[in-house]
Amino acid sequence: MATIGAARKEGAAAPAAAQKLADEIDGRFLQELGANLPARLTASILNGETPGVFVAQFDGGRRNRFAFIFDGQGRMPVANFGLNGGEQGIIYQYQSAIFFPEVWMAFYSLNDYAKNSVVYSDANDAVDVTRYRLTLDVRGVPRVNLSGPIEMIVRAPNVQALSFNVGESLSASQRIRLLNQLRVKRIRLGDAELAWAQEDWEGGFTVFLPKPLPVGDTLVLNLELEGPFLQVLPDFTECFYPFDNVTWLPRHGYLDRAEFDLTFRHRKREKVAAVGTRVSEEPDPEDPQAMITRYQFKHPVPLATFALGPFERKTKQVTFEDSGRTIPLEFNSMPDRVMANVGATGINHVFILDELDNAVRYFSAMFGPYPYESFGAGFHPFGFGQGFPTMVMIPPAGSGRTTNDSSVYSFIAHETSHQWWGNIVAWRSYRDQWLSEGFAAYSGLLYAARRDKDANKTTKDLLTNMRYWLVQPPQTVSGAGSGRLNEIGPIIQGGRLFSTRAMNAYTRLVYGKGALVLRMLHFLMSNPTTGNDTAFFAMMKDFVERNHNGAARTEDFWSVASQHFSRTPIAQKFGLGNLDWFFKEWVYGTGLPTYQLEYEVKTQADNSLLLSGVVKQDGVPPDFQMVLPLVMTFEGNQEARTTVLAAGPSKAFEIRVPLKPKKVELDPFSWVLSEKTSSRGK
Repeated sequence: MATIGAARKEGAAAPAAAQKLADEIDGRFLQELGANLPARLTASILNGETPGVFVAQFDGGRRNRFAFIFDGQGRMPVANFGLNGGEQGIIYQYQSAIFFPEVWMAFYSLNDYAKNSVVYSDANDAVDVTRYRLTLDVRGVPRVNLSGPIEMIVRAPNVQALSFNVGESLSASQRIRLLNQLRVKRIRLGDAELAWAQEDWEGGFTVFLPKPLPVGDTLVLNLELEGPFLQVLPDFTECFYPFDNVTWLPRHGYLDRAEFDLTFRHRKREKVAAVGTRVSEEPDPEDPQAMITRYQFKHPVPLATFALGPFERKTKQVTFEDSGRTIPLEFNSMPDRVMANVGATGINHVFILDELDNAVRYFSAMFGPYPYESFGAGFHPFGFGQGFPTMVMIPPAGSGRTTNDSSVYSFIAHETSHQWWGNIVAWRSYRDQWLSEGFAAYSGLLYAARRDKDANKTTKDLLTNMRYWLVQPPQTVSGAGSGRLNEIGPIIQGGRLFSTRAMNAYTRLVYGKGALVLRMLHFLMSNPTTGNDTAFFAMMKDFVERNHNGAARTEDFWSVASQHFSRTPIAQKFGLGNLDWFFKEWVYGTGLPTYQLEYEVKTQADNSLLLSGVVKQDGVPPDFQMVLPLVMTFEGNQEARTTVLAAGPSKAFEIRVPLKPKKVELDPFSWVLSEKTSSRGK
């Protein structure tokens, strides 16, 4: 402030341009960010936050208009930018062409830098929401009337203002956030009516308490919200889905786990599909044209959703081989007549049920027991799928009309594996989201290879696609950019990889490269001679057990993986006691090496044969290292498998062989990520 105000003259009028900028800032922040600046400042003052909040906007220079935010509690970085890694400051510019606030810089406080330590943003959460008991009256679709108590525990002292997110992801495009937002009608604490603030365009609301509550107290707020939050689809006029499958729910903080008790009042012509277990479905005693359906989720989960439509429920039982336990499996399919209205063939519900059954049992064996009481899916008429706890949203592309397709197998398995990657184990911050999406992408590849007739071809096809994008130019607003996608940033940057200069970077790196990184760990954990990979899946199960119903950091996975890796044949062969080098290179780095094997076979003085040569490594820093598989093929198509170490520009190796190999190949099955890998004999 001293710097900014140094040239200010007491009593002088503000420049007209500055005054105009100040007059417009509240409305601009509401429309562009969904942020209510007066409410945020009021909450900071009432709660006695130290440090507080500072916002500035700049215009007229070479950079055009941009803004600076410093929020000492990290609430605006979390609520309006999805940055929950402890960042308190943001410099950003709103990109009107794509309705997106592009972050130029995110940073911590000076105190954090001084002590070289940062706490996650949820350390400043005022409350911990533990249970939702909500009634959603959707008889007047597309309107939703949401009401009921939210139970929470007070975590911070002196709290008199509580902020909640709702509908913050709705776009400013076509004024969706303005027109379709859930608006607060009433908030009560016991019998007392509470004051609240919610403006047009706002992506949430603020509740004001009559007095601060002690830390550890239970707080129960009864909320009533209403709005046309269900989409009206031109092709599926009988179906209703939230504008956003996550942000229909009022939330405080980021991915807070809670139990759910959801009651739906809906028309008889529709059925409800939701997360959890359906415990009742019966006529509404107050409305002869309506039904009441109730779902419960007694496990604390970070995400919940629902859908409404003329679903046909197709069912079967899942029996887990290891325990003999059974759970119901349900697919909320769409009737043939609805699909015919959009010129599509009917949904192959038998195929989908079988694949969901196969996938959930497969991953239970690979990653640890499935913990929930039911599992299922719902038809989702959009161009993407999602994996919520107990319920997978399946789009037309994955609805089984085309079977024996590796991409369909991979897709259904990907979303099923989110029961583990994202639900049982959530990601700690946006930087760790590759632990969900990258792991799910690799899980889909594993399942598809197991499910398809030609495992090698399926694996190769899926890997080729993932690797292809890393060397392509990034996609920009106006077309192809410069450089290669892999160079945009490391996967640890998470959602910040997305920008107007690299609009496909997040998906291709967090999903695709994240899967390739996990595949390399799969190789490193395996026995290269026998191919035994039980150590890899033991490590993955251990990771799930340690973080069950929690949120994992990349560092948590790093630690578990290092402990298991240190006992593997590869670690012992090359004296590698941990995976520090691996995570530095592949998770925190952007290197994409080229490998070339040069070799020859010589007869020694004792008539034994020696395979010797060098592994050349290019395109990465000189301290980059990686273990690579080496496959030797002999007469009769017999194979021998071993490993060599690439370290620095060139690394020599020697291997005694019983016969002269017909062929020597470096990483023929693409276990290790590279731009190119080749072998050449002398």
